[in-house]
Amino acid sequence: PGIAGCLAQLTQAYKTIHAGQEPNSTLLKASILNTANDLGNVGPDFQFGWGHINALRALTLLEQNRHLSAQADQGLTTSHLVQIPAATKEAKVMIVWADPPTDPGAERALLNDLDLRMVSSDGTTTYLPWKLDPTPDPGILDTPAGKGRDSLNNVEQVSITDPAPGTYFVYVKGTDV
Repeated sequence: PGIAGCLAQLTQAYKTIHAGQEPNSTLLKASILNTANDLGNVGPDFQFGWGHINALRALTLLEQNRHLSAQADQGLTTSHLVQIPAATKEAKVMIVWADPPTDPGAERALLNDLDLRMVSSDGTTTYLPWKLDPTPDPGILDTPAGKGRDSLNNVEQVSITDPAPGTYFVYVKGTDV
């Protein structure tokens, strides 16, 4: 009920900001996941997911239009620029897409596979998204997330702790669309 209430308030706020226009559900999902307060292991984990909802930060994201919508095409990479100001403690960039259901018994549940990465303004450092090991073993499921290519989920997030200020390049590749 708490999440539903926050989403209802964010929906109303979005409609107020955008002259009655309904928000896309994927945008609402991205806004609450990318602004959540991390709990448990650093990054996403199987116990707390992306963390505890922070509706104020999600609202600020919507109010300041710190989001965009774009198309991903098979085999192509789109690029976007993100300006990170000085004194930023953590920068988070997330992609979320609504993936249609696959056929029952399909080998892979994810129909479309997009890949996210960020590159520093000087081009020397590449940042990859969080990645969890889904091996069904209690010891493995409790290990912290690593970084790498994710082909299992329709949500990917790159986070950078204490990033240098500057323009960063965000790349989204349509690996399997």
